[in-house]
Amino acid sequence: MLQRLRNISKKLPEHEALVYKGQKISYSQFDRLVNKTADALLKLGIKEGDRVILCLLNCPEFVISYYAIMRIKAIVVPVNPAYTVAELRTIVKDCTPSAIITSDIMAEKFIGQDKSELIIVGKEFDRLIDSSNELQDEYHYNDNDTAVLLYTSGTTGVPKGVMLTHENLYSNVSVIAKTLELNSTDRVMLVAPAYHSAAQTGCMNNALYTGASLVIHDRWQGPKSVLAAIEAEKVTMFFGPPVFYQMICSFPQYADYDTSFLRLALTGAAPLPEQIFNKFKDMFKLEIVEGYGLSEASPVVSLVPLKGMKKSGSAGLPIDGVEVRIIDEQGSDIPRGNIGEIAVKGPNVMKGYYNNEEETRETFISGWLRTGDLGYMDDDGYIFIIDRKKDLIIRGGVNVYPREIEELLSQHPKVHEVAVVGIPNDLLGEEVKAFVASPQGVDINARELKEFCRGKLANYKIPRQFEFKEELPKNSTGKILKRKLV
Repeated sequence: MLQRLRNISKKLPEHEALVYKGQKISYSQFDRLVNKTADALLKLGIKEGDRVILCLLNCPEFVISYYAIMRIKAIVVPVNPAYTVAELRTIVKDCTPSAIITSDIMAEKFIGQDKSELIIVGKEFDRLIDSSNELQDEYHYNDNDTAVLLYTSGTTGVPKGVMLTHENLYSNVSVIAKTLELNSTDRVMLVAPAYHSAAQTGCMNNALYTGASLVIHDRWQGPKSVLAAIEAEKVTMFFGPPVFYQMICSFPQYADYDTSFLRLALTGAAPLPEQIFNKFKDMFKLEIVEGYGLSEASPVVSLVPLKGMKKSGSAGLPIDGVEVRIIDEQGSDIPRGNIGEIAVKGPNVMKGYYNNEEETRETFISGWLRTGDLGYMDDDGYIFIIDRKKDLIIRGGVNVYPREIEELLSQHPKVHEVAVVGIPNDLLGEEVKAFVASPQGVDINARELKEFCRGKLANYKIPRQFEFKEELPKNSTGKILKRKLV
């Protein structure tokens, strides 16, 4: 990625690399800032293999620091700024960073946690760069060197550090850029959180690999500000989790904004409800391109093809260079059309979990990554995601897939969000329960929803319990935190 960036900077020196709140940074300026930041980090004693935490909202400093850390062969550790002190302490203890780059608002979360160098973005960060020279030394990068350490969201337990190598990142972004037909005329919006692997590969690395312009939106602040930015900056590509699209489709004034330059709308990180796909297509005359992936795969595994056959409910075909199998518990292949665990192999698959050899061994089987996701492949090779393996409900010995029930309930006009979980039952082992959020002031009850399910679901799949909430807990990528609900 670094050599690619240098080549782009020489080829398109005056082309806009980053756009942020009226600030425009050309590729030559960006390359210079990366080199000066790299020199500043070296002067602070950061060396090859050291971990450096990035705890920032989306901003130019995040992107500059990300590449500067890799420039000196240190390891980038992007973390969620919304994490609590306790959550950050777990990560700091595991990765023992030599430095932490963060904002003044978030800095207090790290004070007293360890002996890391604390770099505050703002005047301190600017002074650090201003007093540094452009790093001229050439570094030679081994494909298998760890470049980024991504801590999984921890929705089901303690976060694990995913070690992604230079080859992992480069292979994934080069294929994605080619598949999406991106080029230097594109303007890619970064509004999904940059600490997340999907935003890094799908937006940040994707844009800079192709010489496109990265339009940075510091965070999701609702559809109005995003649509205004798409109009003002003539954005051609937008990526966001399904919850972003859901809110855009619920925004009555969407037609007030000129989105005619938008040619690519991508989503991932959570299932996309079919009614949102259809509604967005009707509103913007553009089909959302759904993909499937996970942090351990850098993250993209499959994409719905831009051209050719599209299948409703499918996460598309494996991207070039990536192999996918559907396996049973023993790791044997399951016939096409049958549900099993998705296993992945390719240059995008992680090196392993940091400081966790046991978990790494359990995650791989004969060189294949066990994703923990259940799904099937049809005769044409299209992948269909059914559910997380850990979310599977076994009711009286029969498998119940929550996603199937969630997709049906989400079609009810009074249901805004839904999560289906298994709860303990003395007789059956587990029983089906649904948590439902409805628009404020809407009257809804369990009897109405049960009746809605009848004839559309087998009786044993219909939730026996419903609990109604104003909003369901989610992480910053829009995934509902079922563990909290349970």
